[in-house]
Amino acid sequence: MKTEDSIERHDRELIDKYEFINKQLEKRLQEEIAKNRDKDQLLIKHSRFAAMGEMMASIGHQWRQPLNGLLLLVQDLRDALEYGEIDETYIDRFTRESMMQIQHMMQTINDFRKFYKPNSEKIFFSVGDSIEEALSIFLPSLKNHGIDVEFEIRGQQTAFGYPNEFSQAVLNILANARDAFVFREIPRRKIHINIHESSEYIRAEFMDNAGGIEPELLHKLFDPHFTTKPHGSGLGLYMSKMMLEKMNGEITVKNAGDGVSITLSVPTSIPKER
Repeated sequence: MKTEDSIERHDRELIDKYEFINKQLEKRLQEEIAKNRDKDQLLIKHSRFAAMGEMMASIGHQWRQPLNGLLLLVQDLRDALEYGEIDETYIDRFTRESMMQIQHMMQTINDFRKFYKPNSEKIFFSVGDSIEEALSIFLPSLKNHGIDVEFEIRGQQTAFGYPNEFSQAVLNILANARDAFVFREIPRRKIHINIHESSEYIRAEFMDNAGGIEPELLHKLFDPHFTTKPHGSGLGLYMSKMMLEKMNGEITVKNAGDGVSITLSVPTSIPKER
């Protein structure tokens, strides 16, 4: 028969063994959390590089017109000098029109700097205004590919979250739609944007006619590095999902008509503590 001392010793050994196992499991758990955190940081960096590429392309579209305007002004200056047309009035006009073009280019840079600067705190913001900011940056690229955008703001629907991150998610959706139109060579290209409001959420719906997505692939769209495009990174929708969840919101996608419907949902108020 076991004595009380031997039973107590056995119980203590079991306790020590379980405590050791728990410590090992906790250590491994923390290591996996750190690995996932590093992986997320790497994905965020990749996404930012992709966004920088979109930014540079959009700046090129935005600057084309003012650069052409400056080019014409400079060419006219040479002709005016040759024909003796330069006087005080000419210099005033040349200076005024040149400054207008330069200020337009400077405003473009300021818009991009604001757009890609992350918000430090959640605030109440107009969903319509955030969509407009994304469109003001990306619309030249859409027009360059023959894509019409229908967006009518009705009221100032206010959500609670990060407005710049919301605009980045919108930009990701617009870029995906543009790429789908180009890849599938869709003839008449349209993106329709609606805003719906409920007591809990503001929902911005983006619908295109780019052909839709195979039903069996819908559940994979938000996986990192999954893409239906030949040269896509697969990070756009994944990062958009992370941004929306950071705001206690969500992003959903479904096939609708002859295209895709993507909805961004953001809370209308500060979430209550549980």
